[in-house]
Amino acid sequence: MKIIVSGKNIETGDSLKLHVETAVKHIVDRYFGDILEVHVNFSKDGFRFVTEISFHVSRHFIVRTHCEESDPYRSFDLTLGKIEKRIQRYKSRLRSRSRQNSPEKEMLNISASRYVVDSMKEDNAEADVPLIIAEMNSEIPTVSVSDAVMRMDLTEDTVIMFRNAASGQFNVVYRRQDGNIGWIDPTKA
Repeated sequence: MKIIVSGKNIETGDSLKLHVETAVKHIVDRYFGDILEVHVNFSKDGFRFVTEISFHVSRHFIVRTHCEESDPYRSFDLTLGKIEKRIQRYKSRLRSRSRQNSPEKEMLNISASRYVVDSMKEDNAEADVPLIIAEMNSEIPTVSVSDAVMRMDLTEDTVIMFRNAASGQFNVVYRRQDGNIGWIDPTKA
């Protein structure tokens, strides 16, 4: 397992790196067993420290969270606590080996491109053509609705597109502004 500790506008000293490595190894040993890599990023926003943690569980599954606090150690500990609560909530699903051999895995995952588009309108003639800021490849998994909600919660995404294992159709789950989860399931006419 590879642990990457980095800082933006902050110097990460040996003491902080040691604290991060021991805490991350404890969480990985306790819940995952084996993991690809962990990214821990510290940044300073005014007088507050922001900690972002990403656990690369498998090739296409990343568990991530973030937290802000006035002390970098406290910020890291709170962020790790958030991620630990989420992992505990979904522990049986993450550890289950039988889910990986279930019939829903027989359908292949589909690759898709995700784009980040600049929403700022400028006063020029090309304002109708959006400016693409980033392009990423991602997989559209074949999972149940509850697994899609679990993935959305673990990755802190606001929306996830997936192929419903029960119907085979493409569905979307998203986090509403009121905090609830929305589910879009197209019906056949």
